[in-house]
Amino acid sequence: MNSSARESGAAPRGLSKADERPAEEAVFDIARAFQAPLDADLGDMLTRSLCRQIREALLEGKVVDLPGVGRFEIRDKRRYGLVNPMSGARADLGGERAVVYRPDRKLLRDLNSSRGDV
Repeated sequence: MNSSARESGAAPRGLSKADERPAEEAVFDIARAFQAPLDADLGDMLTRSLCRQIREALLEGKVVDLPGVGRFEIRDKRRYGLVNPMSGARADLGGERAVVYRPDRKLLRDLNSSRGDV
């Protein structure tokens, strides 16, 4: 759905207005869970569950985009070779996978605007 259809409130193709779930409706409202005093076990469980889901998605080759937080993806580092100057032995290094995090633009803007020296 393009942005103009989203802004106009039009239902996506194949769905009537009654069948459409509002985009703002959260599946699990984590903010509500943290308003009440939260015991450490529940907080740890939520954190581990989120990290596990991100890890599984990255291992499947998916890009994880968390709106308002940022984007996680896997990048392959390039391989390069080295030569030991003392022995002349060659070694291949690199080629590992790395997790790359790019913060959301709104998050960066909010963080930079909240500094005291701005």
